[in-house]
Amino acid sequence: MERADNSEPFNERRSGKDRRERPTSPFTLSSLFGARKHYRRKEDRKRHYFVDLYSPLVVSLLLSTMLLSLIDAFLTLRLLDANFRELNPIMDFFLEIGPTAFILVKWVLTSVGLLVLLVLKNVYFLRGKVKTAALLAVFPLLYLVLIVYELVMVMNL
Repeated sequence: MERADNSEPFNERRSGKDRRERPTSPFTLSSLFGARKHYRRKEDRKRHYFVDLYSPLVVSLLLSTMLLSLIDAFLTLRLLDANFRELNPIMDFFLEIGPTAFILVKWVLTSVGLLVLLVLKNVYFLRGKVKTAALLAVFPLLYLVLIVYELVMVMNL
């Protein structure tokens, strides 16, 4: 291809393949150093899109959920020492193995669940009415209610 002004020929460097056909995987190195905080186009609002920089609010919600989950684990162990029982059969199985296994599994399961929510935070569910990011705000509140309940039980021992 030649330029209209008869200078050097123009070499097309594009491959012809549109990189936007598939979303960038959140599990790539570029996602650690990216710059996308929000969708860029109006039509992306209704599609799944991934971001690679997260707001301080989202990060604080994740960290607070993890901290509250660990507090819940230690309060659960305290209540079990006072002859209460674990109602969750999966966690009860790990309690039989030992308290370290219980805390580790609880931490891993919570972390993996939060990671999935983080990656999919811009996805809508319930017929497009609720954004997954809303769950990131709900979980710390649920843990707070649970911890207050456990603290009341511990104080009444």
